[in-house]
Amino acid sequence: MRFLLGYGSCGIASGADAVLEGLNEVFEGTSFEVEKVGCNGLCFAEPIVEVITDDGESILYGKLNKQSAYNLAQSAKTGVLTEENRLSEDELAFLNGQKRIVLSGCGKVDPESIESYIANGGYKALEKALAMGGEKIIEEIKISSLRGRGGAGFPTHIKWQSARSSQSSEKYIVCNADEGDPGAFMDRAVLEGDPHRVLEGMMIAGIAVGAETGIIYVRAEYPLAVKRLKIAINEMREKGILGENIFGSGFNFDFHIMMGAGAFVCGEETALMTSIEGKRGEPRPRPPFPAVKGLFAKPTVLNNVETYANIPRIILLGADWFNSMGTEKSKGTKVFALGGKITNTGLVEVPMGTTLREVVEEIGGGVPDGKKFKAAQTGGPS
Repeated sequence: MRFLLGYGSCGIASGADAVLEGLNEVFEGTSFEVEKVGCNGLCFAEPIVEVITDDGESILYGKLNKQSAYNLAQSAKTGVLTEENRLSEDELAFLNGQKRIVLSGCGKVDPESIESYIANGGYKALEKALAMGGEKIIEEIKISSLRGRGGAGFPTHIKWQSARSSQSSEKYIVCNADEGDPGAFMDRAVLEGDPHRVLEGMMIAGIAVGAETGIIYVRAEYPLAVKRLKIAINEMREKGILGENIFGSGFNFDFHIMMGAGAFVCGEETALMTSIEGKRGEPRPRPPFPAVKGLFAKPTVLNNVETYANIPRIILLGADWFNSMGTEKSKGTKVFALGGKITNTGLVEVPMGTTLREVVEEIGGGVPDGKKFKAAQTGGPS
């Protein structure tokens, strides 16, 4: 059996450390081990442990404490898992209707282990992208119809092609992880739960446009995300996935992390770049656009966490696979942070075109305590 403990910010805040103590008190000296993973999206049920049986069955236990975790561990030793704290069908309905691409590794991989990411197919897309070359990568992204997930929905391939066509000896790939909207925690959960996926997507963008430097601009209020990004980057260097002549391809790339100081305006791409340059974060007039003249006046591709997290799967599985989801004009999926006066709060990833009613009533479980639905706000309340 495998025991996956949700160890994102929501899990830790809800008491995951006490749950870990309860499990380890029983498992010490046995063959059972607890794996720390990111949030699997069911934030309303934290702390969560997913048990994967030897037959491959997944059983979710939620709202655990030290004692109930201890009881779960004791039952595992007997070979008959307890029913106590097992999530009900109504609670598991939160996962029904979801299509997880960006979130597929969250709650499944150890975010502090590159080996865990590689075991789940990590960096295969990077190897494929290196063989494809920049023009073919951009063509694949064009066929996929991927649009930026930061809000504007700008076609990703146009931005990348503009940067590729811009003549410069130095170019940049920048990730906007300055998630400042109150109530939004999509980017945080991805960086905490599956940081290598974002880093791999940025490297593929680097191959596409001819850039050798990636910069992640992340909120200083996300200490766990920053910690796991740093661990991931160090692991990549140790594995030879960062630096010079990656996989013997002649491609060079490296990452830098910059922490924002809490200015909401730095979520806007030109203000973000101005902040990286060490100046007051203020928006710049456009044109020129960042793909032509961006960070330090060099061609710059700037996308958000969710956009980059889509890239490895598109490269690995193909544009037609991505195109099979969504609507005629908006392909793929979208991640939402579902919060407020609703039965099931957490992270939701659904195909484009899914109605707000489906998200609120079917996935979110509707308004609790039999109260009437009044209103829902999409986007950040800012």
